[in-house]
Amino acid sequence: MGRTLALLLAAPALAAAVWQTVNTPPALQFPRDHGAHPAFQTEWWYVTGELADASGRHYGFQLTFFRQGLEPGPSRPGGSALRARQVLAANLAVADIAAGRTRFAERVRRIGSGLAAAAEGDLDVVLDDWGMRRSPDGTVTLAAADRDAAIGLHLELAGSRRLVLEGDAGLSRKGPGAGNASVYVSDPRMAARGTIEIGGDSVKVNGEAWFDHEWGTSQLGPGVVGWDWLGLRLADGRALMLYRLRRADGRAAPESAGTLVARDGSTRRLAAGDFTFAPLTWWASPRTGARYPARVRVTVPAAGLDVEVRPEVADAELDARRSTGTIYWEGPVAVTGSVTGDGYAEFTGYASSLAGRF
Repeated sequence: MGRTLALLLAAPALAAAVWQTVNTPPALQFPRDHGAHPAFQTEWWYVTGELADASGRHYGFQLTFFRQGLEPGPSRPGGSALRARQVLAANLAVADIAAGRTRFAERVRRIGSGLAAAAEGDLDVVLDDWGMRRSPDGTVTLAAADRDAAIGLHLELAGSRRLVLEGDAGLSRKGPGAGNASVYVSDPRMAARGTIEIGGDSVKVNGEAWFDHEWGTSQLGPGVVGWDWLGLRLADGRALMLYRLRRADGRAAPESAGTLVARDGSTRRLAAGDFTFAPLTWWASPRTGARYPARVRVTVPAAGLDVEVRPEVADAELDARRSTGTIYWEGPVAVTGSVTGDGYAEFTGYASSLAGRF
């Protein structure tokens, strides 16, 4: 299945120029822009969070839906899923922090199969019995479970009503060329409550979640093989998002950037020279041999930030080759130093290059 998906995703390259690209700050309208944007080739809705049960035991979770266009234009008439022009994939992970274990599941189907859909006009994404849906009051409901992986979740997220338009009013540049950009919208602090299932147990939990929605076409610039992303909620009420676009030699591309969100929701854009991201230790996967950053020192001198970010579960490598064709590290992290906090980290392109994929 992984090879089949890789072939499907490679096919659109011949027609890539037809896809819309992000070149100027978007004129966003909500709730419309919470929904799908099929005129762009790639899109994802991404939620991570840290949760705790009544005993104080902590968990992390990720649920992401990926929409990938196979060829531009509306779906062709006819009932066959093979006529569909889009694929929908999803990744689900639950981390038991005390046990030091991450469980993972994935799914993929063509949109138009009757079992996969991504609505326009508001957030409503469905893949089999997995879903992410926004109600009129702004509540986002997440539902996903996998019997083989022995994980599941059913959570309600209350939006902070402080959407962050990353980059230049939502235009997040990822490379030097025209169209090497995405539209990127976040809600770093959503109150989360509900249940998770792990190892056969159903546990009531509460916590906070981070929501990202991003879409574009041909985002990454030449020479970029992956990225290091951090979404951190700080104890002083601020939130920090950073992404380091990484070249093959390990150097950061100049389009690396971030956003510092103040307690009142105001934002400060961070360019590549405004922050540092320095791995202090590394973790090597026993399965792939890939080496990922473990403890990382992050500084934002102008904001007085000097912190260490460390994984709360060392082995959070996720093998998503059957759905997105990638292997990456994604897990909960703790923040210590000039301020404490928690959040999630994502490290891609270490097991294999993502050049030409995004």
